[in-house]
Amino acid sequence: MKKILSIILASVALSSCVDTVILPENKILDEDYWQKESEVEAVVAQAYNQLRDASVIRSMIVWSDFRSDELTTASDALPTEAYTNALNEILSWNIKQTNTFTKWERFYSCINYCNLVINKAAAVMELDPDYTIGSYQTTMAQVKALRAYCYFYLVRVFRDIPFVTEAYLNASDEMNTPQTAPAAILAQCIADLEEVESYAPKNNAYGNAKDRGYFNQDAIDALLADIYLWRGSINHDANDYQKCVDYCDRIIAAKKASHSSYVHESISGEEEEEKDYYLSDVKDFYNDLFGTNGQNAEESIIELQYKNDNLDNSAVYVMYGHRASNKGGYMKTTTCYGDVSTSSDPTNRNVFKANTDQRIYEYCFDANDGIDEHAVRKFVGEETAGEGTAKDFEVSSKQSSKRNWILYRLTDVMLMKAEALVQLGKPDDAFKLAQFVNARAVPSGVSYLRYDVNTIEEVILLERARELCFEGKRWYDLMRYNFRRMNGIQYDKLLSEQSSFPSNSEDFLGWVLAKYNDPSAMKAKLPDERYLYMPMNEDELKVNTSLIQNSAYNK
Repeated sequence: MKKILSIILASVALSSCVDTVILPENKILDEDYWQKESEVEAVVAQAYNQLRDASVIRSMIVWSDFRSDELTTASDALPTEAYTNALNEILSWNIKQTNTFTKWERFYSCINYCNLVINKAAAVMELDPDYTIGSYQTTMAQVKALRAYCYFYLVRVFRDIPFVTEAYLNASDEMNTPQTAPAAILAQCIADLEEVESYAPKNNAYGNAKDRGYFNQDAIDALLADIYLWRGSINHDANDYQKCVDYCDRIIAAKKASHSSYVHESISGEEEEEKDYYLSDVKDFYNDLFGTNGQNAEESIIELQYKNDNLDNSAVYVMYGHRASNKGGYMKTTTCYGDVSTSSDPTNRNVFKANTDQRIYEYCFDANDGIDEHAVRKFVGEETAGEGTAKDFEVSSKQSSKRNWILYRLTDVMLMKAEALVQLGKPDDAFKLAQFVNARAVPSGVSYLRYDVNTIEEVILLERARELCFEGKRWYDLMRYNFRRMNGIQYDKLLSEQSSFPSNSEDFLGWVLAKYNDPSAMKAKLPDERYLYMPMNEDELKVNTSLIQNSAYNK
């Protein structure tokens, strides 16, 4: 009997060992490592590298853009590739825990590298006199911000997740870490970020790609604003919305001060007119933000770096545009995004409302020509489409795959602030922000938005959809919109502990299901809050036997 019990216990221990994907490189575990500052910096770089992995960018696209009204599967996608069945599962809302897009290991690998630095870096100061307290504090700002970013992302996708603060070093380490409710995780993320924000470098501190490639103060403030906006939408808490506004204001002020510290002259040689927000103009913004010769633009805040490190962002290449085949990627835009509709019918879900909006031509191939599928042009087109010009995917130059992936930029922050202001009862101020963003995208510089206090929330939602489409934002925007219409969300408890779950709102379902020919048939598959989250992959359930699957997927 004892022998049998030993075998059982051994098998349990084996099944709960750490997934080797999340472990650090062997050299980092060598006893001679952790002697100097350069070695600490190398591990921080490895943490960033985890987020640059193709599986992470693919997940960001699938978890947000593909689950929302933005993208659908492309009918001309290569049929032999591995993702077709997994994407069709998600599109039909029949997601299994074997689905390849339910994996989270690279996020936890990044977290593990961050935890390793947090645990080890302080001792390096005693060995390397060049590694000063100031350098150490900058290091802590990087890794605590990175860790918070990963946890915030995972909470929005899976809800109840393991919260780990110690590093895993060996495959034999036990990983039986139970899940933590999102409220506690977000509270700790906020505490960590507010602790290290002042230690982070200021805007343009490095004078190179690190200015946008590392978490500086602006990037930490953007993450804080995002978390407070999310939490405010769940708790219906004015204090959280105000904190969101406060952090957005800090970024806006820092960007303005940074711009003003340089001499900026107009073409005529006169000093540039002072503005509250310095955005690239309509003819330059695509090249500056997304084009082959741009990126790390002045209005950008933080980007995962590919171009400057000569790396391929293969996920965008595969999902959005495929140079080798004269075809698009696995995904194309839905009819909601590729064509303009000026209809005032509330059931019309086209996000572009004016054919003067340059973004539709920059962001979608074959824009506004009435076809059913439009290939994604954002991150794919090498240069601006040209004013009011629709580019044909088949004949256009396709792409350089060395494209940075933007995590936060100034217009995102402006519209986060606008969303929070609506909830604080300041619709006039919110509209002005949306109008400024909208006007940048119109050659005349005159916004086509019209103010209506009764629809201001939808105005902001739509402007975010136009400005930030295909950047991994939309699903979470719609979730916040949905949460504000829900009652009884128990975010401080695990889903498995709840006896009832708030229903998803009709307004939310109207947006999410707009891309389907028969939305009513899909509505039954999204009845309540549980179905907003992805299931945990079966491999994770085997590695960590303490995990409890979201009850929406237990069957």
